Amino acid sequence: MNDLAKAADATAREFLAGTYRTVREFDVTLARNAILDCLFSAEEPDFIRDVGDHPIYGPDARRVIGRMAPHMVELAGRTASGWRAAA
Repeated sequence: MNDLAKAADATAREFLAGTYRTVREFDVTLARNAILDCLFSAEEPDFIRDVGDHPIYGPDARRVIGRMAPHMVELAGRTASGWRAAA
Protein backbone atom coordinates (compact mmCIF):
# COMPACT_ATOMS: atom_id res chain seq x y z
CA MET A 1 0.00 0.00 0.00
CA ASN A 2 1.48 3.35 -1.02
CA ASP A 3 1.35 6.53 1.06
CA LEU A 4 -1.75 7.88 -0.69
CA ALA A 5 -3.58 4.60 -0.08
CA LYS A 6 -2.53 4.72 3.59
CA ALA A 7 -3.87 8.26 3.89
CA ALA A 8 -7.14 7.20 2.22
CA ASP A 9 -7.36 4.22 4.58
CA ALA A 10 -6.95 6.46 7.63
CA THR A 11 -9.54 8.92 6.32
CA ALA A 12 -11.99 6.11 5.54
CA ARG A 13 -11.57 4.56 8.99
CA GLU A 14 -12.10 7.90 10.71
CA PHE A 15 -15.24 8.66 8.68
CA LEU A 16 -16.74 5.20 9.14
CA ALA A 17 -16.02 5.19 12.88
CA GLY A 18 -18.15 8.32 13.16
CA THR A 19 -20.90 6.83 11.00
CA TYR A 20 -21.28 3.20 12.08
CA ARG A 21 -21.13 1.61 15.52
CA THR A 22 -19.11 -1.33 14.18
CA VAL A 23 -16.67 -0.74 11.32
CA ARG A 24 -16.23 -3.73 9.04
CA GLU A 25 -12.93 -4.17 7.23
CA PHE A 26 -14.86 -4.66 3.99
CA ASP A 27 -16.52 -1.26 4.46
CA VAL A 28 -13.09 0.32 5.01
CA THR A 29 -11.88 -1.23 1.76
CA LEU A 30 -14.90 0.11 -0.12
CA ALA A 31 -14.49 3.57 1.39
CA ARG A 32 -10.73 3.70 0.78
CA ASN A 33 -11.09 2.66 -2.85
CA ALA A 34 -13.94 5.14 -3.39
CA ILE A 35 -11.76 7.97 -2.06
CA LEU A 36 -8.89 6.86 -4.29
CA ASP A 37 -11.27 6.71 -7.25
CA CYS A 38 -12.20 10.36 -6.62
CA LEU A 39 -8.49 11.21 -6.63
CA PHE A 40 -7.99 9.24 -9.87
CA SER A 41 -5.64 6.87 -8.03
CA ALA A 42 -7.76 3.74 -7.67
CA GLU A 43 -6.24 0.47 -8.83
CA GLU A 44 -9.46 -0.17 -10.74
CA PRO A 45 -10.65 2.69 -12.97
CA ASP A 46 -14.30 3.64 -12.36
CA PHE A 47 -14.31 1.72 -9.08
CA ILE A 48 -17.42 3.44 -7.72
CA ARG A 49 -19.52 2.64 -10.79
CA ASP A 50 -18.27 -0.93 -11.10
CA VAL A 51 -18.69 -1.89 -7.45
CA GLY A 52 -22.13 -0.26 -7.30
CA ASP A 53 -23.23 -2.43 -10.23
CA HIS A 54 -21.69 -5.63 -8.83
CA PRO A 55 -24.34 -8.33 -8.24
CA ILE A 56 -22.88 -9.45 -4.89
CA TYR A 57 -21.11 -6.40 -3.44
CA GLY A 58 -23.41 -3.73 -4.91
CA PRO A 59 -25.79 -3.34 -1.94
CA ASP A 60 -22.94 -2.92 0.56
CA ALA A 61 -21.10 -0.57 -1.78
CA ARG A 62 -24.17 1.60 -2.33
CA ARG A 63 -24.75 1.74 1.45
CA VAL A 64 -21.18 2.80 2.29
CA ILE A 65 -20.60 5.10 -0.68
CA GLY A 66 -24.09 6.56 -0.28
CA ARG A 67 -23.18 7.65 3.26
CA MET A 68 -19.90 9.08 2.00
CA ALA A 69 -21.30 10.87 -1.07
CA PRO A 70 -22.27 14.17 0.61
CA HIS A 71 -18.80 14.32 2.19
CA MET A 72 -16.69 12.93 -0.68
CA VAL A 73 -15.00 16.20 -1.68
CA GLU A 74 -14.04 16.86 1.95
CA LEU A 75 -12.81 13.27 2.40
CA ALA A 76 -10.72 13.44 -0.78
CA GLY A 77 -9.28 16.78 0.34
CA ARG A 78 -8.39 15.45 3.79
CA THR A 79 -6.76 12.43 2.17
CA ALA A 80 -4.70 14.57 -0.20
CA SER A 81 -3.68 16.90 2.65
CA GLY A 82 -2.67 13.99 4.85
CA TRP A 83 -0.71 12.42 2.02
CA ARG A 84 1.20 15.64 1.29
CA ALA A 85 1.92 16.18 4.99
CA ALA A 86 3.36 12.67 5.30
CA ALA A 87 5.57 13.10 2.23
